[in-house]
Amino acid sequence: MPNIAISYRRSDSSAITGRIFDRLAAHYGENAVFMDVDNIPFGTDFRSHIHETLLRTDVVIAVIGVNWIGVNTDGGTARIQEKTDPVRVEIETALEQHRPIIPVLADGAEMPQSTDLPSSFGNFAFLNAAEVESGRDFRNHMDRLIGAIDRTTAVGAFAAAHRSTSGEMPAAVSDTEQSNRKHWVIDILRYFAVPLVLLLVAHHVIVNALNLNTEYLQITSAVVPFVFGYVFFWVSGRGVGPAFAFAIALGIIAVTGMTVSQSLNSGDPIMPQTRFEWWDNTNFAGIIALSFIAGHVLARALLAVLNRKFGKP
Repeated sequence: MPNIAISYRRSDSSAITGRIFDRLAAHYGENAVFMDVDNIPFGTDFRSHIHETLLRTDVVIAVIGVNWIGVNTDGGTARIQEKTDPVRVEIETALEQHRPIIPVLADGAEMPQSTDLPSSFGNFAFLNAAEVESGRDFRNHMDRLIGAIDRTTAVGAFAAAHRSTSGEMPAAVSDTEQSNRKHWVIDILRYFAVPLVLLLVAHHVIVNALNLNTEYLQITSAVVPFVFGYVFFWVSGRGVGPAFAFAIALGIIAVTGMTVSQSLNSGDPIMPQTRFEWWDNTNFAGIIALSFIAGHVLARALLAVLNRKFGKP
C-alpha cells in the first residue's frame, strides 16, 4: 500500500482537496494519506516536518488550482517565489528526495509556466498532469488518478527490486519501507494474533475444560472474527486483498490449533480420521474466514453509506 502526501494551497483548493483526500483515504486507508500542512504541530519548524513526512512517502499529489502560485492582488511577488512558502517547500523537498510527483489540475486549472516558478522546480511545469473536476465526473477522474498512483508506485517498487537483484549494493532500508513493515507487524498482532489467541482459549474452555455443546464454539468462531474483520477495515483501512489473506490464514491456523489442543487433551490422533471430522474442521475454518470477511465488508458498506449521506464521493 503506497503512502501518499497531498500538497495544496489552502486558499486555492481546500474544498476539492478535502474530497480528494477522502476518496484516497477510502481506497488506501487513512493511515496512508497525509495532508502535510494541516498536520504540522504548532511550534514546529514546518520545513523539518515536511522533510520527515516526505521520507515516509511514495508519491506526492500536487493539487493545483487557479491561484496555486499565489498571485497577490496588489501586484506583489507571487507566494510560490517566497522561500518560506509551504507549498514551495513541499515541492522542492519532494524533488530533492526524488519522490514521484503527480500534478492534479483542479476545476479547470492549468499547469503554471516554468517562468512563473522558482528555478529549483526544474522540469515540474512539464510533468503530465491529471485533471479532477468537482462535478459529476469527479468519481471517474479520481479512478484515473488512483490508477496513475498505482502505476507510479509499482514502477518505483519494480526499480527497487531490480536494484536489489542486479548486484548493486542496496542502501539502508528506507524510512517508508520501515514504516510499512512496522504497520504490518502491528496489524498482524492486532487482527491476526489476538483473535487467534481468543479462539484457541475459547476452544479450550468450551470443549476441553467444560465439555459444552460445540454450538457455543461455533458462535464464538463467528463473533470474534467478525468483530476483528470490521475493525481491520474501519481502523487500519486495509483493503480486500489483505482481508482475504488474514481471513483464510486465521481460519486454517485456528482450526489447526484447536485440533492439536483437543488431541493433547484427549489423546486422539491429531489428523482427522473420518469424513465427519474433516467436514467439522472445514466447517469451523469456513465460519472463521467468512465471518472475518463479513465484518470487513460491513465496514466498507457502512463507510460508503456515510459518504453518500454527507455528499462525499
